[in-house]
Amino acid sequence: MKNYRIPRLQSELKKLFNTALSQKLNDPKLAWVQITDVVISKDLHYAKLYFSHYNNPASHEQIRELLMKSSGFFKKQIAGAQIMRTIPELSFYYDETEDRAAKVDLLLDSVKNNFNDDDDDFDDDIDIDDYLDDDDFFEFDDDEDDDDYDDFEDEDEDEDEE
Repeated sequence: MKNYRIPRLQSELKKLFNTALSQKLNDPKLAWVQITDVVISKDLHYAKLYFSHYNNPASHEQIRELLMKSSGFFKKQIAGAQIMRTIPELSFYYDETEDRAAKVDLLLDSVKNNFNDDDDDFDDDIDIDDYLDDDDFFEFDDDEDDDDYDDFEDEDEDEDEE
């Protein structure tokens, strides 16, 4: 049987931490910081919190240090919510998902630009119908299909009569 407790706790803690960051913690240095993921150990004694920050001029390390200093506040929020018996030790990590996505976008753009540079006669509006022959299309006769289904209907009617 699958254990649903840990994933449910992770999602509840993520909501709790994001609410605490945006509404209860009045630190302008932590503006636009968001907890993107929470990973709790199986014994519920340790929690890894992944964060990201948008429009915040501070570096990742500065924000991580500020979050570490406010970990006591986060622990009080967990205790106040009464969703866990034991309060886990919190550790903070920068979530590099956005950075990786930006790198992949740059790579895809460079590949697209190289492809367009190599093939000058590339046309986005190519119509596949221009390249297909009329013989490639099959026409179905509706009368033949109806006859096939009639055979099945007759068998059903014979069974009903018996």
